[in-house]
Amino acid sequence: MSNIPPSPVTHAFSGIQWDPMQKLRLTNPEKLLLRSAEANPIDYTLSNTDESTAYVKVILKVLAEASGASGPSSNVSHLKEPLPEDEALQMLYTDPMGVVTHYAITKLYDVIVCLKEKSAASEVSLGSTFYNDGDRNLIDEWRPLLRVLHLGGSGDAFAQRGAAYCLAHILMAGCPSQQPVSSKSRKVSYESVEEPLQALISWITSQLQSSASSSLSLVTPTLTTLMSSPEARIMFSNSGGIGYLSRHLRSGSRGGKRIAGNGGSATVQQLYELCFCLWTLTYECNGSATIRSTFLRDHAVQSLVDLVSNAPREKVVRVALSALRILAQC
Repeated sequence: MSNIPPSPVTHAFSGIQWDPMQKLRLTNPEKLLLRSAEANPIDYTLSNTDESTAYVKVILKVLAEASGASGPSSNVSHLKEPLPEDEALQMLYTDPMGVVTHYAITKLYDVIVCLKEKSAASEVSLGSTFYNDGDRNLIDEWRPLLRVLHLGGSGDAFAQRGAAYCLAHILMAGCPSQQPVSSKSRKVSYESVEEPLQALISWITSQLQSSASSSLSLVTPTLTTLMSSPEARIMFSNSGGIGYLSRHLRSGSRGGKRIAGNGGSATVQQLYELCFCLWTLTYECNGSATIRSTFLRDHAVQSLVDLVSNAPREKVVRVALSALRILAQC
């Protein structure tokens, strides 16, 4: 799994007191669950399905109440670098809901990582935790994650990057291609996943319309994750994704002679991740005439050739050549 950079206010999390935070509307049992999770290893909290589901629902409730509908937090959302402990704790007084929003995203990320590391035989999984036991539909509490993506103003880079990444893993658990073939439990409902997955991909493509490196950093961890799912690859292609990737991979000038232009251009690592995504999309070419024609229409081959010619790093050249080889054979 990709690593999400820590929150700038990580050092403030230990100072969070739930009782004074009336805005969160937490019940006493919910506060008790949060305190218990803090006092024990995450694996202990996620040891059975009921407790795992209860914990993520509380975390998502905290996120829903803290992020609200009023846009990004006043102070925390603007932070770019980690704060020392004393300054982070001060943020609990100047912008408590901003700190709590980052706390909820961080804890949800920890849950995702822990569940992904469990064996296939474990009774606790992303599917059992984030999908209802009865109808196997996605739990309703997921919605604040999508709302965080659409924060107004300048947004909140940490919260948006983390929310998108967590939501991608949650939704992929409902994709037929990602569900264990030998699982004895009933399959989760893909119908409940399709609409939120399309909404997530639409947000990603809206960010890809910008040439700024900062916009790319919001989406590349999520996009590289989604590209392991054929369902997500097809949705992304149908949303114009191949064209967006091709344009980012093209050189800074129209003539294609520069890989990186001004300070807003993609970094080498971002070029590698975008090229990796384009490479995964080539695997859909044999099964889809539409995707094959999209690679041609959006000049993806020329973008890959330019990338190889400019040779920013060996790892970028390798994945670009792999994509070209597959395109030549389909």
